[in-house]
Amino acid sequence: MEKIRKKKQVRLLVIMLYWYPYEGPLMPIYGRIFQDLINKGYQITLVTSFPHFRKGRSETWEEYRGKLYEVSDWKGVKLIRSWVFAPIFGQSNSGLFYRALNFISFNLSSTLAALFLGGKADILFAPSSPPLTNGLVCWLVSKFKRCSMVYNVQDLYPDMAVEMGLVRSRSVVKLLVIVEKLVYGLAKKVLTISEGMAAAIRRKGVPDDKVEVIENFIDTEDIQPQSKNNLFSRYYGIHDKFVILYAGNIGIPHGVEILVSAAEMLKTQKDMVFCFVARGERKDMVQTLAAKKKLKNVKFIDPQPESWVPLIWASASVGAITYRSGLADFSVPSKLLACMCAQRPVIAVADHDSGTAAVVVRAGCGLTVTPGSVDELSKTILRLKNNEVERRLMGENGRNYVKNNLNRSNITERYDIFFRNVVMRRT
Repeated sequence: MEKIRKKKQVRLLVIMLYWYPYEGPLMPIYGRIFQDLINKGYQITLVTSFPHFRKGRSETWEEYRGKLYEVSDWKGVKLIRSWVFAPIFGQSNSGLFYRALNFISFNLSSTLAALFLGGKADILFAPSSPPLTNGLVCWLVSKFKRCSMVYNVQDLYPDMAVEMGLVRSRSVVKLLVIVEKLVYGLAKKVLTISEGMAAAIRRKGVPDDKVEVIENFIDTEDIQPQSKNNLFSRYYGIHDKFVILYAGNIGIPHGVEILVSAAEMLKTQKDMVFCFVARGERKDMVQTLAAKKKLKNVKFIDPQPESWVPLIWASASVGAITYRSGLADFSVPSKLLACMCAQRPVIAVADHDSGTAAVVVRAGCGLTVTPGSVDELSKTILRLKNNEVERRLMGENGRNYVKNNLNRSNITERYDIFFRNVVMRRT
């Protein structure tokens, strides 16, 4: 991408379903990019929903009920919250129906919010997940505002949902594929976060010159190497243990059960503990599995404030990244970058030809394990447990890799160049 000599204000209008106080892994990334772009002269407006589905509350939070829209400020970003249908539901078929209504209601309310409250824009920026139809909303708004739409693919949908078996109806799959291709076709640019995901998008027929890659960053100032013996590890009694840490979401694609099976196989290792600092739809199932096996070497800790993340990763001896077979190419886990940044070695349970495994190998920051192979995972854990020099070298390699390639200032600069090129090519 060529650099732009003359810089002017770029007006960025973003539409995405979730924002703070939702604690998803993308919030810190987008939030800091937006702040850095504002410092470069950008005007950013974000349309999102009223808080729902998190912090133990399923429906719209009480303090926001009865409102259609609310305009406020978030660290220099004009924040527009819009109404969303947010019922309490389970994981049944009716739950999927209600979730669809949740998505559709946001599509409708966010369209009106963006059109009438969003102001002028040079670029409509559409993060991909969820819902897929967010790209259609952004394209429609971009037509009225006479600007370009950029579709940002953080997760490959509907591929992931189909591979996990969440969507089995052929007619629904066909509809989702149609919507996906339509969004790719309507976007001025399709921006994704890894070369593997970019290749998958191009295989869907998207022209090479329409697809660009800007990886997610990790803030190396926020997460720095620290002592394993710290406030967090002492509080939870793991400071003197060999800790295999899984920190983040426990969902269907992650196959975290393999860690419980490895814990069972390694239960005679009295100085070893498998620690989960996690949330997610499969957490209760994994916790129940560990309880049924009566494993004393497995510890579950509730999600912690974002400010505790550096200490959480510092408490690890090894960081664990897990995926079911065939699912490690659909996204790039933020927990992988956090572990590397904390200078801890990684064990990645992922297909050896996946994008996730490629990062681990390229950085020299850890080892990969075949999904489903409990024996291989157990042997890999023991290998690292018994080789402190190898662990230290892998940790240093990971830290150096993110500092040199995935630091905040570098990624923000690439976003700035990318957006300015999109604006320039339209004028």
